[in-house]
Amino acid sequence: MENLKQYIDTFHWKEKRGVKALGIYRREGKFVFVTTTKAVIAGGESVDTIIQLEKHRHLQSRILDYPFITSDQLLIISTPLLSYNEPQKTVPILAWIAGCFLKPFLKRKPTDAKYAHLFLIGEQGSGKSNTMEKVIMPIFARKIKIKASSQTTPFTMLRESASSNVIPQTFNEYKPSTMEKSKINNLNNHMRDAYDGHESERGRADQGHNIYEMLAPFAIAGEENPQEAAIRERTIELLFSKHDLLNEDFREQFGVLQQHYELLPCFGRSLLDTALKLTPEIVNEWYREGERRYLPIDFPSRITSNLACIYAGLKLVQRLCSDFGHSWDYYFPIPFDECADYLSKAVREYLLGGSNYNKSIIEETFEVMSRMRLKYDVDYCFENAGRTLCLRLSDVYDKYTKYRKDYAIVGTVLTANEFRRQFGKSVFCIKANTTVRMKGEATKVWKVDFEALSQVCEVSGFLRRDDKQDAQAQV
Repeated sequence: MENLKQYIDTFHWKEKRGVKALGIYRREGKFVFVTTTKAVIAGGESVDTIIQLEKHRHLQSRILDYPFITSDQLLIISTPLLSYNEPQKTVPILAWIAGCFLKPFLKRKPTDAKYAHLFLIGEQGSGKSNTMEKVIMPIFARKIKIKASSQTTPFTMLRESASSNVIPQTFNEYKPSTMEKSKINNLNNHMRDAYDGHESERGRADQGHNIYEMLAPFAIAGEENPQEAAIRERTIELLFSKHDLLNEDFREQFGVLQQHYELLPCFGRSLLDTALKLTPEIVNEWYREGERRYLPIDFPSRITSNLACIYAGLKLVQRLCSDFGHSWDYYFPIPFDECADYLSKAVREYLLGGSNYNKSIIEETFEVMSRMRLKYDVDYCFENAGRTLCLRLSDVYDKYTKYRKDYAIVGTVLTANEFRRQFGKSVFCIKANTTVRMKGEATKVWKVDFEALSQVCEVSGFLRRDDKQDAQAQV
């Protein structure tokens, strides 16, 4: 066999560069889309010097098997793509899908941006899975069944995440309240690391190790959203409802999409080809344009960056329209600027609960405390005409942890020491361990800027006075 291998080695063999992940790469000054069977540049021209290694073929797509969409065909599906549900849902979904084809450009300098996950949240039967399976997946020419979140393992998640930098990794049935804690922790850690683009190592039986670079975009559907504020800030979250399905126009437009189901992968193929014609500088300018649009809203910086990324996705769709010689308005029923506004409206309504601010664990803790029917002048009191809350933090925090257990309130709970440490450094802490008088006795309290706190979270429960309870306490 050794002699045979040496003999075979004497022949002239064509050399190809092998890559791990299916997706977009820069090769000899051009951008190339690489799969396990072939690689193409803009226009569909084949490139025979690069190929994806077969053993890394986990996230699969048949997108190169489809023809480009024509202008007339785009006219057929463009209106339904924005009209099968409320625009605050359909526009971000379209922008996120298109942005996936720009993810390799956005990660390159000078943009160096991180791409948000897509979360479809809502009650059972609200259309989340249908949207995932019949709108999102077909555009990427994926026909593989979406895995349930409870069936995932760290190894399969890493393997799929490292196998594409364009095609999304998808999961369904995300229900933290019914899943094992270890499964939730693994999934949440994966979402955090995938957003940040980290690498992960897995050991092998031969004492070696494999390195997995987390590249794939991430889309997930479920009845609950992540509880950690840090995870939610890394997502574009949309809330679905059964009420949406009662709209006859929505159902009709969704039916049109399904009637022309075969055009969705053609649309994805054209978006991919349009992306291959771009340069990182063009995508960077689109990203900066999105930043300038959303910075005045005063969202957290991470959320502004997420919006700028999917805004670039909208610009990619607009570029496809212009390549056909027409404007955005020729194809789509909603003007471009109005669509861009729907992106920020969706973030404000679904992710941030109507505000521009994502609540931290400190604010979430005070929101729960305000619902606990604490006793005025026993557990807390006010100073400065109600602007300062004086809270017996040590006693109240013990009641708080018990209250969460009794009422099965899910989410992260800090230890008492850790909460005191974090709260002491927050903008809401005026003074720690100071003395005030409650019912005529000196009491150690923490002073809270209640005026600032009430502007960013719901803590009106502290203002309620149960006179009956107060009277009983006095007796």
